Amino acid sequence: MELRELGNTGLKVSTVGFGAAPLGSVYGPITKEDAIASVRHALDLGINFFTSLCTTLSLSYAEGGIWMLGIALKAVGVLRSDYIVSTKCGHCKEGFDFSAERVTRSIDESLSRLQLDYVDILQCHDIELGLFIGS
Repeated sequence: MELRELGNTGLKVSTVGFGAAPLGSVYGPITKEDAIASVRHALDLGINFFTSLCTTLSLSYAEGGIWMLGIALKAVGVLRSDYIVSTKCGHCKEGFDFSAERVTRSIDESLSRLQLDYVDILQCHDIELGLFIGS
């Protein structure tokens, strides 16, 4: 798998990423074993970039996907430095909230669910919609 530098971040990400939404059973039921096997297979193929949705989004698969991704990454036993994780903030059950307090809380929630000490990339989820409706 080809790795490319992400801007001037120093991060080298695979040209194909792994979105965690399917791990939350968005396309049908998925077992913990299948989630672990999927993440292991992605890593074996050279995929090192994993992304999850905002943990506070009102979609059940968003939360399920981030939990399952954390479980799977821990289960495969690779070094934390061998993969890159992004998560999102701002689009919450309560609506759009890009305040410093809510963003900080979103990061903390993501870290807990992912069972990680840090995420590499934080993205604002649907910020244009939040700005448009006056958030």
